[in-house]
Amino acid sequence: MALTHGGQLGEASRRYHIPAGDWLDLSTGIAPWPYPVPEVPARVWARLPEADDGLLEAAAAYYRAPVAAVTALPGSQFAIRELPRAIASLTGRARVGVPAVGYAEHARAWQAAGHEIVFYADLAALGRQASALDHAVVISPNNPTGESADTATLNTLAHELGQRDGLLVLDAAFADCYGDLDISVLPDNVVVLRSVGKFFGLAGLRLGFMIGTGDAVATIRDQLAPWGVSHPARWIGRRALVDGDWQAAQRQRIAESVHRLAALLRTRFAPADIVSAGLFASVFFDRAGHASTVHEALAAQAVLARLGDNGRWLRFGLPADASARARLAAALGVGIPARAGFHDDGADR
Repeated sequence: MALTHGGQLGEASRRYHIPAGDWLDLSTGIAPWPYPVPEVPARVWARLPEADDGLLEAAAAYYRAPVAAVTALPGSQFAIRELPRAIASLTGRARVGVPAVGYAEHARAWQAAGHEIVFYADLAALGRQASALDHAVVISPNNPTGESADTATLNTLAHELGQRDGLLVLDAAFADCYGDLDISVLPDNVVVLRSVGKFFGLAGLRLGFMIGTGDAVATIRDQLAPWGVSHPARWIGRRALVDGDWQAAQRQRIAESVHRLAALLRTRFAPADIVSAGLFASVFFDRAGHASTVHEALAAQAVLARLGDNGRWLRFGLPADASARARLAAALGVGIPARAGFHDDGADR
């Protein structure tokens, strides 16, 4: 069964009878200012990709990781799906800790590969459960809860799982806005997933990276040989990863935009119920009906937010400019009381 994801404008257009071009789509955590892709030379389209094109070196420098540990992927989703399969083929069925609220493709992939899923509420809960797990998934920062894991927490979790030769899978797809993730100090049983789609605004490029070593990583790397990532994706990705000036400007744009977004949401919702994490802000509600009501009210005005899988939260991507913020503000003012105060104690996040 397909999971719900953001960005499904075609479906929203059909459901609400609003043309796709009329929507303000805030349903994804993708930066609305994509990296300015230069014209791709004809030779890039005409020739097969080559491994010595500088992409892995650019990624290693950007992510502060050893080149030998970096694997280019056709989107980090590839590793999310294939890592559980590789582990099942190597060591059999396992007990895997997965966040109860977070990117749901992780749980689906581990379940599809035959593993037992143990959901955890937050990182503190995972720490208490880790001794009973074989592997674990941490999303940092978590989408949509915004929770982030510091290096000490990651090291502690990895050490505990390592007692049973387990892996800690760190999904850091939204970590580009934070400069404190140092992969070099993490243990060898940590596999880090990174995405070019979110921060660089290039989701359609389908380019990501897996950083790690070990048999499961090697299995996936073998699956991708010899041409797992297209030549245009590699060519564009390398240029984006080495463009430090653009990256600095992008971080500034994102920081200013999420600050304004959170301030706007605070005019309609209780501040305690709002979290922000760089590329998005989420509002949590005490009952599922409240989130659905707000989602429907916004959709009726052609503003698309992401309704949570459990019906208890809404996630808002970044408005691209002042006019988009004004449109969101106007939509929030129709049928949604100011300072709604739908308080949530965090237990279901």
